[in-house]
Order: sequence, then structure tokens, then C-alpha cells
Amino acid sequence: MLGELLSILSAVSFGLAGAAIARGAPEARGDNGAFLSIVLTMVFAAVLWVGVGLAWPPAVSQEALITGTAFFIASGVLATVLGRMANFKSTALVGAIRASLLRRLIPVFSTILAVILLDERYALLAIVGMVLILVSIALAIREKTSAALGNFDTLSSSRLRAGVIFGVICAFCYASGYVARKAAMACVPDAAFGAIVGAVTGIVWYLTAAPFNSHCRASVAGVFRDQGPWQWVAAASLSSGQVLLFFALKYADVAVVAIIGSLEVFVGTYLAAYLFKTEPPPGRYLMAATILATIGVIFVALG
Repeated sequence: MLGELLSILSAVSFGLAGAAIARGAPEARGDNGAFLSIVLTMVFAAVLWVGVGLAWPPAVSQEALITGTAFFIASGVLATVLGRMANFKSTALVGAIRASLLRRLIPVFSTILAVILLDERYALLAIVGMVLILVSIALAIREKTSAALGNFDTLSSSRLRAGVIFGVICAFCYASGYVARKAAMACVPDAAFGAIVGAVTGIVWYLTAAPFNSHCRASVAGVFRDQGPWQWVAAASLSSGQVLLFFALKYADVAVVAIIGSLEVFVGTYLAAYLFKTEPPPGRYLMAATILATIGVIFVALG
């Protein structure tokens, strides 16, 4: 139950971050807090790691420590670097809404990879709950598609195809990052340490790429200077969601965490509609999807 609860809290954090990003987008400067979120993830995880008094080195063999750290680094490259880059590219090609729909493939890839690579198996009630959550996501996608994608034909086929490819790559990278984190914690069961390593990997990537890439250079230079209140809210929420995600993966299976995490779409939508007023109120499909998702989460937790 603890892993499922942490997954829900992570989804709430990510949903708040998405709503805050949308709220602050009109006045945003720089990268809208993307690099700041990585820095804050490192800080939050470090404070948590020191605060709970974990010993260093951890009580594992040197071989396990090296293997686990390598997997944590791989997860940072897959999710923080490659997944983020593919997401930005997909968004630039096909727009934010289509890109967000493609990210709903993350739990699908996560489940497949977890079964193949980690030999995860699930109780029947949990499987039924996962299916209900996926159906709820499909209903949410239908509403968003009908409401906001009326200009679908205005994109050229080549641009649309490239955007879809990058969107699928993004989802696959994030899902692979989940699996890498779970594999790492099988060797080093220290979620806070894993979050630190993943964040440091992203920071090192930005600092290394800054001399050669204008976007990374601007992100590093303006990490504190270019951020307004909403960017700080978004960055802090993203960081909290990332740290909670690491701890959720310590206590729950990859597919469970990924599928419950996809509920962020509902949190973000309701916050954007009723609190921040950046989107219209949800329609009947989203209302039905919310009910299904709630039932699905209960089934997954009980299963």
C-alpha cells in the first residue's frame, strides 16, 4: 500500500507542476524552470538522504553498489536527458496537447518492459485496476482530442510523423528509466541516493553540453535569474514528484507505479480548470474517466 500511496502523491505533484507550467507560460522566460527542477531534485533528495540518517557506504557489497549506481546513472540519462529532449522535440513539432497524449504510452511500455526484463507478475484484481486506469486515460484522451485537436489536418504528414516518432521515443525512454531505477534499487535499496544520482547526471549533462548548445547554456545561466513565482512552483512540484517516484518504485512494481502515475493528467486538468482557470471545465468523458480511474486505483492497491 505504501508504494501505491507514494505513486498517488507523485502523480499529484506532477499534475500540480503541469498546471503551474501552463499558468506561468505567458510570462515564462528561459526554459520555464526545467533545469531548476533538476537542481531542486538534487537538493530535496540530498536533504532527505541526510535527514533519515542513512549510512555511507550502504550495507551492500562493492559490486552491488557499482551496479546499482550504474543503473541509477542510466535512469538519469534515459529520463532526465533523453526523455526530456524527445519530449521537447515532440512538443515543438506537434504541439503540447498531442505530445501529452503520446506520453500516455509510458505505462504501456513500462508494463511490457517490467514483465520482460524484471519478471514482474500481478494479481488479477491489480490487472483489472490497471485496465480500468488505462481505459480512463483513453476517455480523457478522447475528450482532449475532440476539444482541442480540431486543426489536426493543418500539420504536414512529415511533421506529424516526426512528432509522433519523437513522442513514442520519449515515452519509451521514460518507461526504460522506471525499469532502470527498479533494477538499481534491487542492488542498492536507497531511493534518496538514487534520486541524487539521477539529478546529478542531468546536471552534469547540462553543464557538459552548455558550451556547445545554446539552449543548455541559457538554462544554466538563467537557472535562478529567469524564474518567476509559477516557475518555482512548477520546479518544486516536479522535484517532489521525482523524489516520491523513486520511493514509490522501492515499494511497488514498475507497472503499478507507472499506471498510477498517469493519473497526473486528471490532477493537472482539474487544477488548470478550477484553480488556475487556464483550461475549460472538464466534460462528461473526463468526469467518467475520473470515476473509472478512482476505482482502478482502489483495485490496484487491494491487488
